[in-house]
Amino acid sequence: MEAELGAVRAGSVSDGYLQNAGQFVHGYFTRSGGELRFEVALEDAARHKLTEPRSYSGPLLPAMTAAVKAINPSAREFSTARADAVDAWGHREFQKATAIDPDFGAAWLAWVETLIQHGDTAQATEVADRALARTSLRSEVDRARIELLAANLHNDEPRRVKALAQLAKLTNDSAMTIALAETELNARNFPAAVSAFQNALAANPDNGSVMLSLGYAQAYAGQIDAAKATLEAYGKQPGQATNSLDSIGEAYFMNGRFTEAEKYFLQAHQSNPAFIGGGGLLKAAYAHWLAGDLSGADSIASRYFQTQKNNSWREASWLFATGRHDQAIAKLQSVPDKQLVERQMAAWNAGVPGDLPALKARYQHTPPSADGEVRTFYAAALLKAGRKDEAGKLASLWPIPLEQGVDPMLESLVFPTFLEVRRATQN
Repeated sequence: MEAELGAVRAGSVSDGYLQNAGQFVHGYFTRSGGELRFEVALEDAARHKLTEPRSYSGPLLPAMTAAVKAINPSAREFSTARADAVDAWGHREFQKATAIDPDFGAAWLAWVETLIQHGDTAQATEVADRALARTSLRSEVDRARIELLAANLHNDEPRRVKALAQLAKLTNDSAMTIALAETELNARNFPAAVSAFQNALAANPDNGSVMLSLGYAQAYAGQIDAAKATLEAYGKQPGQATNSLDSIGEAYFMNGRFTEAEKYFLQAHQSNPAFIGGGGLLKAAYAHWLAGDLSGADSIASRYFQTQKNNSWREASWLFATGRHDQAIAKLQSVPDKQLVERQMAAWNAGVPGDLPALKARYQHTPPSADGEVRTFYAAALLKAGRKDEAGKLASLWPIPLEQGVDPMLESLVFPTFLEVRRATQN
């Protein structure tokens, strides 16, 4: 049954500690004269102190109900009171269990999950829809879990968000809250993502991954001061000082605060010159250029090129990105790898991809952390199609240099294209 305390699956006590479990339940059962007797004790994970064992006897379902109620008086009832339905469910005879008790939510849930595991998505969808059609289905949590599976089966993202929100509300499962936050983030509902990540972090204040995600969600939402504070706190996690500085730089950069961004990128590079292959220097160069000083940006970029393989190609890409096309082509000719030269020239000659439906589909399936290239090209395609307002919304956040997921041959097209979109939509 579902307890407000929330349960975690752990293969061992050590796994339980790794998942930050606050309590462990210890128990065993004996049989005497055909009657089961259960002994249950709780252990405080922090103090390693066991409570006095409590005994429960009789049929399994009433005994376990009493045990759970003793652990947490607000625990919900199991989704059936029929022992024969529980027996069928325990033997994985889910169709039989739901025939015995058509409102047995846990049996319907297990049936759908098993069908999905076996790859039978068509039947899983049909069974999930049948379960959800029952207005008297027990319990709320089982219904919400089935709703989430159905949303996935139907590829219905708004329905998935709603189901995750309901599960996060009904349970104390931080994994559900994190899943909701990540779903909201990928749907670019940034304020909602911030709220969900904050809830997840409140439940586990030392979770560095959630802290980092919250910082970026705040940056995407334009909450730059809050993002900075969160990412500074993240930098106090073991081994994350450099990443924190780089992330603060990105938070400023995406919001057009280039002077501050350069400062943090350079601090990250100074903290660890090998971080992202020395890429902090190139990020700083872009920030310096966009702040209005191309000559100074060249000086920073040259430090980056000196540390890189294929440095002539990288310099050619920088020249092209900063608007010096003739110099870029001349520099590219000095690249020893002639196949690389041909590929780059072909990309420059072809220009920005313009297939609007394809760009839209790719954008919708790319997380914000890697969407700089496709978001820019999609915005340009929208602008070309006369959809200026939509293009302008996509150009509200700046793409990040050296962002993951960028085609190296198209990287030098991103900023020139983005600047064109900004000029056309911000006036």
